[in-house]
Amino acid sequence: MADLNAVEIRNVSKIFGFGEFAFAAVNDTSVAIRQNEFFTLLGPSGCGKTTLLRLIAGFEFPTSGEILLNGENIAAMPPFKRPVNTVFQSYALFPHMTVAENIGFGLQMLGRPKAEIQARVAEMLKLVRMEELRGRRTSQISGGQQQRVALARALAPQPKVLLLDEPLSALDYKLRKDMQIELKRLQAETGITFIFVTHDQEEALTMSDRVAVMSAGRILQVGSPREIYDAPTDRFVADFIGETNFLKGRVVSTENGIAEVDTGVAGHIAAALPTGFSPDGEVTVVLRPEHAMLCPPDAMGECQMTGTLENVVYFGTDTHYHVVLSDGVTPFTLREQNKPMQAARFAQGDRVGISVEANAARVLRN
Repeated sequence: MADLNAVEIRNVSKIFGFGEFAFAAVNDTSVAIRQNEFFTLLGPSGCGKTTLLRLIAGFEFPTSGEILLNGENIAAMPPFKRPVNTVFQSYALFPHMTVAENIGFGLQMLGRPKAEIQARVAEMLKLVRMEELRGRRTSQISGGQQQRVALARALAPQPKVLLLDEPLSALDYKLRKDMQIELKRLQAETGITFIFVTHDQEEALTMSDRVAVMSAGRILQVGSPREIYDAPTDRFVADFIGETNFLKGRVVSTENGIAEVDTGVAGHIAAALPTGFSPDGEVTVVLRPEHAMLCPPDAMGECQMTGTLENVVYFGTDTHYHVVLSDGVTPFTLREQNKPMQAARFAQGDRVGISVEANAARVLRN
């Protein structure tokens, strides 16, 4: 018998309001989250990701559908009976208590023996690497340290699932990067299923085993970070995850999962098809900026497309080239990795050619 999923969402909807003012924050959504994985709900503000997290936690109840935890339907179970814990954007620590007292507070509320609480607190302090700060009040430590205390407090009762609602959003950029690595380490060491909510694509790609991209209350695609980035099936997913180029075209032929698409301005492009998708007629082709290259003037005749370089943006690690293709309308962005002390090869206003890597383009479902 296969292992049960940690969490299953089955045709769940959550309607707020009544009559003409009713709206579906979560709309007939289904997803299975595996045991011991770092799973991220990713999407813009208002897409339903936090509502879905609150439904799992029990802070909201579904209008319809089932929520299963290890095979048991918990949709109607009150939050205090669910073996899950939540870490919020605001850590809600007790400023008059020490780090150790904050970590042990939940265990005290559960009526655990004093010796067990002390042992568990010591274990959590070691896990989050804060043994030396155990006696300091949480009002006297940094934001990153407070976040670690909040995590330790949530992990102390050994929940089946840990829910994290954008817990890194209040941290500065450098600290967020450090805590992304720290969160992934904690998940791997504890073996607890983490369900993480964020609108930050980089966070999702950095930490997750799998990502669910949401829009308008629905999950559009679920996959590994590489699958979501390299093989988006939906235009919203392709546009939301990183930078990308969209080219309109007409399918000329299909064979073995590859379509030949006549894009007009960019010529004929071979593009991979989503599984089970057999397009006919007009389609959209997606191509990431790093999978195309600028050609020098003497090689423009060999390039797939041509255009005028409108802007060059230096980012340190790489340079972005913004081109308008030969039709004078279609924008196209390229990204090239910089080399040490490399002189600029192209300037604004240059006529340039663009070549495309083989097997880089994909057809979208819509």
